[in-house]
Amino acid sequence: ALRGRASIPPRRRRLRRRVLARRAGPMSDDEAPDPAAIEAAQLALLLAPPSEADEIAHYASVLAPGAPGHGDVTVKRVKHGKGLVAARAFREGERVLVEPPLVGMQHERNRADAIVCGGCFRFVGSIEHQIARRLLESTSGGGGGGEENVELNASALATARGMTRDGLKLPGSDAFPLPEIQACLTGCSREVYCGFECASTSMQSHEMFLCVGGHCADDGEIAEDRPDARAFVEHARETNDIFILAAKALVKVAADAGKLEGLSGDGESDALAAAWAPFRVAHKPVWWDAVARPEDVAVGDEETAFRESMREIATESLRLLRASSTFLRFVKAYPGLFHIDVYSRIIGMFETNNLEIAVASPVEDYFLAMDELPPEGPERAITDPLLDALDTKYCVPCEGTGFFALQSCMNNDCDPNVTPLKDDGDIDGKCVLVAKRAIAAGEELTMCYVDEGMDVRARRAELMDYGFECGCARCEREAAGLGQARRGSKMK
Repeated sequence: ALRGRASIPPRRRRLRRRVLARRAGPMSDDEAPDPAAIEAAQLALLLAPPSEADEIAHYASVLAPGAPGHGDVTVKRVKHGKGLVAARAFREGERVLVEPPLVGMQHERNRADAIVCGGCFRFVGSIEHQIARRLLESTSGGGGGGEENVELNASALATARGMTRDGLKLPGSDAFPLPEIQACLTGCSREVYCGFECASTSMQSHEMFLCVGGHCADDGEIAEDRPDARAFVEHARETNDIFILAAKALVKVAADAGKLEGLSGDGESDALAAAWAPFRVAHKPVWWDAVARPEDVAVGDEETAFRESMREIATESLRLLRASSTFLRFVKAYPGLFHIDVYSRIIGMFETNNLEIAVASPVEDYFLAMDELPPEGPERAITDPLLDALDTKYCVPCEGTGFFALQSCMNNDCDPNVTPLKDDGDIDGKCVLVAKRAIAAGEELTMCYVDEGMDVRARRAELMDYGFECGCARCEREAAGLGQARRGSKMK
């Protein structure tokens, strides 16, 4: 054997050469696979519901030693199907789970107000960069769907331009350092990162296929524009940006399947099944069937037209995705994955299982620190006009949505024992779940999908978007109270 390499038995080596030679050779018409048959077989695989054994095996791998949640939580069958259960006792206020998203995205409307890593959602650049971006893009009307434009006072405008053009530093900003911006490795003008690791991981997972190009590098060279990818992204921005998250999921599955097939030598179906496993175990209703009927849409033909319009929008989104030149090899290899029956369920999965990604802004922390200084000081003479110009936008966090493998197993309860809660040290897009009260080992972990401060009618109305009318103990108790109140008023 060569030094530093493991030897391969001669017989195995010859067999491998024969297999490669056979694959490289021409196929006869009789041997050529039928595209329709491949698509049908893949659809059957992707749409098949998981067995209980599938779920047990998958979550055992998700909760392997060293993984988030290991020793703290487990996934079991509960009253309402699958649920997340405490593997040990927790004190009130103790962290139950800290989990990164399997896939996530920043909302398009939030991009003008928060410059964050496209991988982990940390704020990047500098305090000056963040403030100047918010002010200057607001006045120009750019930024991809931000809030209303603000009118800058002369002092704030001069400071914002100085920070952008001349590298002007704000007083006290060194106390709030942020990671330097790493540009997209494939030349995207949309995404930035906190470092090479996040940029590389995102590129391999999805960005090399969803990158819109057109970025001007420091050396002045402009990356190749990708109008087909840009058309998909623009359609999502105009209709529903959840399509971008759905595309990330499909691309991740296709890329992972390609890697698994190449590494293991297994057939395409085996590799696709393994790559699909994280999404196979999730609840995936068809998007246009799962969304609750809006109050202003009448039952009958009007509702039918409403749901058909959703189907048409999703179909057009998928057409644009499939038409992208960077997707052609994936569409050819995995036609079932890029089928509307799968795409609609991935979108439905996000609509009914997603959790908000929220990261507090360091700009807010900066202005709170400046507010502690004397009002007549030289620092406030610089920062107060900026704060006035930003108005409420000074505290806008990173806002997005994501799918979390473990958190998505949690069932709703309007009197939950767990709540999402971050502190000052949580500076990325991970989900942080905290015990609202003492929790015993073996107790199901629940959270409220909506604002638990609303009354029962409002909660139940919003929960209809998740496909059910809540029958938790609190809702039943409060609904019974409303019924008694109505009966009492009639008797009077």
